[in-house]
Amino acid sequence: MSSDNFYQEYEVPEDLRFRTQDILRNGGLNCSAKLAPKYFEAIFTPPNKITEVQVSLEFWPTGKEITVRGRVWGKRTVRCDRCLKETTQNFDENFLETASASAEIIDIMLLVRQTLALTEDIQFLCTPDCKGLCSQCGKNLNEGPCNCKPEILSPFAVLKGKFK
Repeated sequence: MSSDNFYQEYEVPEDLRFRTQDILRNGGLNCSAKLAPKYFEAIFTPPNKITEVQVSLEFWPTGKEITVRGRVWGKRTVRCDRCLKETTQNFDENFLETASASAEIIDIMLLVRQTLALTEDIQFLCTPDCKGLCSQCGKNLNEGPCNCKPEILSPFAVLKGKFK
């Protein structure tokens, strides 16, 4: 592991489960780590997936509690809901949590998973102005127009212009 993964000779656990006594003994911890995407496979609905994850954490005791400030960032591959093109997006989220100082373990992986789950958009788009696919021929309209006739979306569209 790189030296970024240590604080006062404390190795960041791969599963992000920190022993409370270690945090209290050190008077707090500041650490960061790169995490394996395998821990986050079930977060997004396939084919969307997380491809890179990094986390930085700061723990500090505050009486009977330990406050945890975290930042999780990385990359995800998502399929556009309009044109079906796969694209890579960055994410960067923060969280703040308190845990009891009497707990044996503080499970940060759970916090990271919850934070990432909240970043899943209702609709992923490759660009905000994605034109999607033609409903008749299936051509990606971001690549140019197709030769299909415009669809009549309303049964009353044929009356347009008849009554002036």
